Amino acid sequence: MPSLEHEFPLDIIRHRPEVAVELLEAAQQVPVPKYSRTRCESGDATTTAATEYRIDSAVVCEEDDVPQMAIIVENQLKKDGEKEFSWPVYVSTLRARLRCPVKLLVLVPKASVCQWCATPIDLGCGEVRPVPLLMGSVAPITDPEQARAHPELAIIAAAHNDARDRAALDALPAALEAIDQSVTSLYSDYVLAALPRAARKYLEEIMGTGTYEYKTRLFRRSFQDGRDAGMAAGKAAGKADDIITFLRARGIEVTEDARERITSCTDIDRLDTWVRRAATVSSAEELFDD
Repeated sequence: MPSLEHEFPLDIIRHRPEVAVELLEAAQQVPVPKYSRTRCESGDATTTAATEYRIDSAVVCEEDDVPQMAIIVENQLKKDGEKEFSWPVYVSTLRARLRCPVKLLVLVPKASVCQWCATPIDLGCGEVRPVPLLMGSVAPITDPEQARAHPELAIIAAAHNDARDRAALDALPAALEAIDQSVTSLYSDYVLAALPRAARKYLEEIMGTGTYEYKTRLFRRSFQDGRDAGMAAGKAAGKADDIITFLRARGIEVTEDARERITSCTDIDRLDTWVRRAATVSSAEELFDD
């Protein structure tokens, strides 16, 4: 299953394709062609060959319904030699479909991956030049009005920069409010989960002191759900520790598999059952007998 780190910027682009243009401009520092609207394009780059190719995200910039430029967005968390062969397929297939120039924007978390992505791909008859963007290089937005105008970019920057930048954190509520007015709770959960813990804590403090009031229940509910989930996780972790400690105190070996099963359980009722069984079982595995 794709990780949150991989999916978060891609989901933002799916909700607002304009973000792909903003990220491309941040990466290449070159103006894009004139366009009046953006839209997401199918990520299917499969040809008649048996191999299936699927782009992470594709965005089209149009003027009068005519494609002016397409942006392929790949979120590349680590080096992958196969991309040398699949990325040119993405570019050529999308170019043939849309009949317009195509940019290959690669979002990367580490400088080493960024350097690898920047290497042109030699096709023998030309080359494909990926445009890498080190996510930590996206400048934090510290002006609330700018954050309100570009909320997704402000949040992406906050998610990949030093969470101690108080000016950027102070601008975040304006970005969150702008998103809060138009998106679903699933999206807000993504936003909050992607932020560093220090940033989430600071936003909770803002809410707690009343210096900022969310205009809808969306983010209030997300924070409350987060606090409730945190309390439940803490309670489950405490019970898991009690079970393991009790078993070991009785001289019962707790294998790595048993420990993993106990500590990964979040069902409080099940953990309570295991706590009671820990007093009588002769092996850790007997805890799990139904």
